[in-house]
Amino acid sequence: MFDTQIPDTTTKTFSLPDETDLLALVAEGDEKAFGILFHHYRPKIYAYAFHLFRNIGLADESVQEVFLKVWLHRNKLPHILKFESWLFIIARNQIFDTLKLLAKEAAARKQMAHLLDPEANLVEDQVLTKENEVRLQNALDHLSPQQKLIFTLSRNEGMKHEEIASQLNISRNTVKTHLVHALKTLKDILHFHSDNAIFLLLSIPFLC
Repeated sequence: MFDTQIPDTTTKTFSLPDETDLLALVAEGDEKAFGILFHHYRPKIYAYAFHLFRNIGLADESVQEVFLKVWLHRNKLPHILKFESWLFIIARNQIFDTLKLLAKEAAARKQMAHLLDPEANLVEDQVLTKENEVRLQNALDHLSPQQKLIFTLSRNEGMKHEEIASQLNISRNTVKTHLVHALKTLKDILHFHSDNAIFLLLSIPFLC
């Protein structure tokens, strides 16, 4: 397409004749005028793209796409008051569209990898579950000793309210009250980690 090979990433530019006359020539299809415009603005667009991509190939491709759009819409050039601003809007949109596409492709590759390697997916799920369990255990340390004990007996031991009440020599209503307060405290502590896995841990029904 266009010759965008440059020796470095500096923003050195070519001298530019009267831009209004130059844009008028480009609008008429003058390729020599377009070449002057291209080589003047190319380093700036390249540097901008490279700053965001950190990839020479993607930066060079963006330069190509931006100036292709300029050429395809050259009939608009005589009516543009601030060409450089217009050019950088095209560059920004082109680069952001590429970034969004790359993000979608990365997500698709990750999903495909999980489908092709269910064992790896299982390991990842186990790691996340373990991390959530650690968060929950840390949150339990914020409960009073009685609340933590009753919560543990209900959740980990599967004991009913009456069984806990009998073991601790307290009323069934007291057990229920402690569990309600414990659950509220845990949810308040963990609300910044509101992923489904954590609330699944907290949503395990307590046996009545």
